[in-house]
Amino acid sequence: MQNKKIISITSIFVILYSLFLHPALAQNLNSTNYNLENSSFNVGGEESSSTNYKSQDSLGDANDAGSSSTNYKVFPGTLQPIYPGVPGTPTLTNTGGTLYNSLDFVVTEGPGNASDVEYAIAISDDDFATTNYIQTSDTVGGTVAWQTYTNWGSGSGERVTGLKSNTTYKIKVKARFEIDTETIYSTTASATTSNPSISVSFAGVASSTSVEGQTTTITSTATTVPFGTLIVSTPAVAAQRITVSTNAINGYTTTVQQNNDLTNGSADTLDGVSGTNASPGTFPGSVSRGAFGYHTSDTSLCTGTVGRFTADDTYAKITTTALEVACNTGVASSEQTDIVYKLLIGALQENGSYTNEVTFITTGTF
Repeated sequence: MQNKKIISITSIFVILYSLFLHPALAQNLNSTNYNLENSSFNVGGEESSSTNYKSQDSLGDANDAGSSSTNYKVFPGTLQPIYPGVPGTPTLTNTGGTLYNSLDFVVTEGPGNASDVEYAIAISDDDFATTNYIQTSDTVGGTVAWQTYTNWGSGSGERVTGLKSNTTYKIKVKARFEIDTETIYSTTASATTSNPSISVSFAGVASSTSVEGQTTTITSTATTVPFGTLIVSTPAVAAQRITVSTNAINGYTTTVQQNNDLTNGSADTLDGVSGTNASPGTFPGSVSRGAFGYHTSDTSLCTGTVGRFTADDTYAKITTTALEVACNTGVASSEQTDIVYKLLIGALQENGSYTNEVTFITTGTF
């Protein structure tokens, strides 16, 4: 009987799997604002966009196949990005119809946007052939400025300044969440600035009218104050009314001056009162020759002692230097100021027909 040798052969198969990994690059990164040591970048994110957003190197969930709609798009990756909603149409308004170098705006938030979403406002006066941006200071500049809805004034909005007059402007708004995602712009809103304007009118005041504690004895016109024949030691009182309207954001000032004292054909003059515009005084009860002065109803002037004409019986001499008699530090709408003239002659005042020219100048500060 033959001995049989049974040999059992086991084949061992070694299967090698080659795993090809995307490379990671470690390097130092720095700029004037940061320094990163041994940082690494691996594959995953990519810049992407749709009609309603733009994202920079955003990554979706690692197990996600990605998804998209007309409002967003998420790529597979290791991070789930957050996309803000596209802002609604903002509002742009010429409030009151008088703004000549500014307009009021209100940002409309995107749907579902969190409080830390930021917004940028583009502005243009040529339908965005040229684009500028509303800055955080509410001026206009060439760089994009981002702020939250709250910092743009929330529902009350803010006023952009430094615009050109009589010009149509358009604005549009985009949103971002940190620096990862950025929406497209909203639809536009438009408004037109006004022209700078100032109007001044003078009106006479009838005799027997009560003005600033006085009763007029003379009927004036817009251009004349005809005192007529005067009676010694009997005051004569007249008045004129100035009405000013202006959209000047820094208001206006009205001044008064004369070419010379009241003078007759013989070169005799009628003196002014002793009070001055800077320090008006009480009108004299009696004079040997004459006294002529004015009072303004503006009790809050813009220079000097602002309330110096508050008391009714305060008069100043008209001089050849232009001095303030009315003012406002902002926009004025049909603002009225009464100028009261008071004249008294004494027994020693020379006879004659006395005249002079009084000039009022109103200047707007735009």
